[in-house]
Amino acid sequence: MKKLKHSKYKNTGILFEMLVRKLTSETMTSDKSVTIDIIKKYFGRNTELSQELNLYNSLLKEQRFKTEASAYEFIRMIKSAHSKLNQNALRRQRYNLVKEISEKFKFDDISKIHINNYKVLASINMIFENEESDNPIQLMECKRVIATNSMLTETVTTKKDPVLEKFESQSKDVRLLTYKLLIDKFNEKYSGLTEDQKQLLNKYVTNVNNTTVLKEYVQTIIPKIKKQLYTQAKLVDDAVVKIKVEKLSEMLCNVKNLKTIKESHVLSLLRYFDLIKELKEVHA
Repeated sequence: MKKLKHSKYKNTGILFEMLVRKLTSETMTSDKSVTIDIIKKYFGRNTELSQELNLYNSLLKEQRFKTEASAYEFIRMIKSAHSKLNQNALRRQRYNLVKEISEKFKFDDISKIHINNYKVLASINMIFENEESDNPIQLMECKRVIATNSMLTETVTTKKDPVLEKFESQSKDVRLLTYKLLIDKFNEKYSGLTEDQKQLLNKYVTNVNNTTVLKEYVQTIIPKIKKQLYTQAKLVDDAVVKIKVEKLSEMLCNVKNLKTIKESHVLSLLRYFDLIKELKEVHA
């Protein structure tokens, strides 16, 4: 009995999720059209990849069953439908998709984007790419993962937030007014942010799932912060304050040694920008 292996290069569901998350992280940049063009080209209405993606989605979110037997039968039906797709066209389109992603971006970087339902997508792919005779035990485990994570009604036990429930029960006008008030409060609270702070927050929010891009951005701003601190330190008359500012500059983290950029790192950098702002006001 052979041990089955999963490859994200052959997983249409994961490739699509990578592109969607890449597009999400680019919503405020100028190069988002590149990702949109790739999605349209390979997942348009008449492509074999779009038909395969529909089968992935059928197992992810379209159906709910009360028993495992019903869920497993539905998985069998979707597997049968998948076997009727043009497999040669699928392989060709998937190969070209990976090739174009690699040409337009660094595939290793985009493949590091976090995907919440990775395990379920991997299990679906294993079902599609293999026959039960290859490794029945391993494929049965894949079916169990798919069923328990996305198909059985009894697994949906998430308790709804009472505040959110109350909000959703209100009329459309009340919800819109509430939303406007929240936006106004947010803008009022953060109106004092500098452009550097706004840009940092924007990068963090839009690239929170893309560790590589966020890390590269932070690597570019740390030397700038150090340079500004050094410039302001030279203007400080108080010897003690001067030493403290210089020490703070030395304490800036070495991003190369970090695996991920956490919220705590972003907050620390925001405080550095605050310090620079205050020093500039003092020496204005």
